[in-house]
Amino acid sequence: MPSQGKLYVVGIGPGNRDLLTLKAYEVIRNADVVIGHRRYIDLIRDLVRGEIVESTMRKELERVKLAVELSRDRNVCLVSGGDPCIYGIASLVEEYLSTTEISLDYEIIPGVSALNAANSLLGCAVSGDHAVISLSDSLISWEKIEHRLRLALRSDVPVVVYNPSSRRRSENLKKALEIVLSERGDVKVAVVKNAYRDGQEVFVRNLSELNPEEVDMSTVLVISSSETVFTDRRMLTPRGYSLKYEVGAKTKMAREIAEQSAGILRNIIPGNTLKDEIARRAVMATGDLSYRDLLVFKGDPQEGVEAIRRGARIVVDVEMVRAGLRAEAIAAVNFAEETERTRTADGILRLKEKIEGSVVGIGNAPSAAKALCEIAKEHRPAFIVATPVGFVGAEEAKEMVRRLDVPSITTMGTKGGSGVCAAILNCLIEHARSN
Repeated sequence: MPSQGKLYVVGIGPGNRDLLTLKAYEVIRNADVVIGHRRYIDLIRDLVRGEIVESTMRKELERVKLAVELSRDRNVCLVSGGDPCIYGIASLVEEYLSTTEISLDYEIIPGVSALNAANSLLGCAVSGDHAVISLSDSLISWEKIEHRLRLALRSDVPVVVYNPSSRRRSENLKKALEIVLSERGDVKVAVVKNAYRDGQEVFVRNLSELNPEEVDMSTVLVISSSETVFTDRRMLTPRGYSLKYEVGAKTKMAREIAEQSAGILRNIIPGNTLKDEIARRAVMATGDLSYRDLLVFKGDPQEGVEAIRRGARIVVDVEMVRAGLRAEAIAAVNFAEETERTRTADGILRLKEKIEGSVVGIGNAPSAAKALCEIAKEHRPAFIVATPVGFVGAEEAKEMVRRLDVPSITTMGTKGGSGVCAAILNCLIEHARSN
């Protein structure tokens, strides 16, 4: 180390000695003074040969001021858990120095972040684009946290939640889980507690099964996206290598079958418009050639594509439709309560504020389509795909949808179903992403 004073802002990682970087180890061992929160000092206390200054929560600014002052003529190590730049103390050092005229030699030593640690224990839950949100409202308002959380959830990427709960603010987690349910439905959530420390726990729950009492400040949550897959306790959000390098189950025979089917359909339904592609998807999903003449387009289906591209929420009537989609969606049936109405209709009515501006898919229940028509004038959706099936009310419900001042795709007569609805919505989703 240099003989003149210097400040080192050091990330110590999750706490496991094996994950402490060699640079961090060297700085801690050779520092004249080591300053930090008592919790972090305890993790490295045996390494320190110099003076130790420790304090508790809400003393961050005091620690920074002391570290800056002492580093004028001594080598000072200011420690932070994980990485000091990610919800750590490095930003406070930068902010403090920017408001003073102090000339200081300092260096930031990166560390393994809580996200890195949790991700490695899960498999590869975060492999590409993702969002990270802290539920701590000690520095920013809850309103801003909620706004950011909703935007992150609507982006259909894995969302990592830091600082999910504490004794003082357990209500924040409960409110956040309600937001996740409203934006993504009953998705799977990974819970990693005390990563690489004593008391480590790793488990995956459906959102509805997650007990807030299982979560604390030492926990990282990872909320799955529509592309996340699970095998045992492993969690993977693919980056898309299978599309580029043909990995996984894409065998030569499977590709030949898919190509042959696509060729047959192109001969039956030629053309390159979005309507042609939607018709091919409907026929493919059902094996029924009559669907090329059963689809009714009101307005331009490109409006559905544009709505999804803008980030519109997708609301569907039943889980069977939601499960078939390649994007996150809310299933109205999950929000139903005990009433005289059908569960899907009740769920749609309870989601009326969320219907406004959304892309809505009704694949199963005529009653849900009728409920949608009840609220559509005051809470207008951006686009509707309505293919409820059946002999009682289905034809009438679809005609009601067609009379709305909303662009839509419906099926004529009694035919339809969840598979057709999902196939049409997936076509819109894929066009929104590809364009």
